Amino acid sequence: MAIQAELYSDNVGFPLCGSIDSAGNGNGGFNLFCFGHQQLQQQQLQHLQQFQIQQPGNQSFCFENNDESIDQFIKSQDERLRLLLQEQRKQKVSFMAEKLESKATLLLGQKDVELAKAANKTMELQNLLKKLEMENQAWRRVAQENEAMVVSLNNTLEQLQQQQQNQAGCCFDNGVDDAESCCGETEEENNRGFVETKNTFMVCKCCNSRSLCVLFLPCRHLCSCRDCAAFLDCCPLCSTAKKASIEALIS
Repeated sequence: MAIQAELYSDNVGFPLCGSIDSAGNGNGGFNLFCFGHQQLQQQQLQHLQQFQIQQPGNQSFCFENNDESIDQFIKSQDERLRLLLQEQRKQKVSFMAEKLESKATLLLGQKDVELAKAANKTMELQNLLKKLEMENQAWRRVAQENEAMVVSLNNTLEQLQQQQQNQAGCCFDNGVDDAESCCGETEEENNRGFVETKNTFMVCKCCNSRSLCVLFLPCRHLCSCRDCAAFLDCCPLCSTAKKASIEALIS
């Protein structure tokens, strides 16, 4: 309606077709007036049709502009929301990473302490094992030395018995020879000589008074009594340095 009023208002100041003179001339003036009025109505209808034809395009253009602005607003809000969610996600991940890192650091520290304790325990066990192995070797060596000592003592005793038997045979032979040569020696004197020889052989080589009872190592010579062995640093027979000594029980 506003558009039609505008169109009508534009034609108010114009004459209605023809002059006053022509209007006063009977039918001719009326016809000219009717023709001018019809022509004006046709022009107004044409302007109205053109405006109505142009108006929907303008409205659609406005709607399109509004749609574009709304789409841009939605896109901007969507991008803003996406950035906000991304930032929140980063903060959450960073917080979780820091929390896990602190917990992992604590656990690693505890594991390091446990590993250090285990390493110390392993070192102690290894040292104990080495000590036991050394003691085992030492006891084995002592056992071997004792076995060798027993063998040596047996050999020494056998040698002493053999020497005693040989000396007894020699004394007996000498007694027979003396009896045949009429020296007048009796059997009692022969036995006394054998005992004296035996006592001389079994006497300490250091003091020459007490009986032999100590075996020197490593030379394995039975050559000293108990009292002299405490002061001797080497064997009286071979002068070998004494490393140990064993008291032999000889009946």
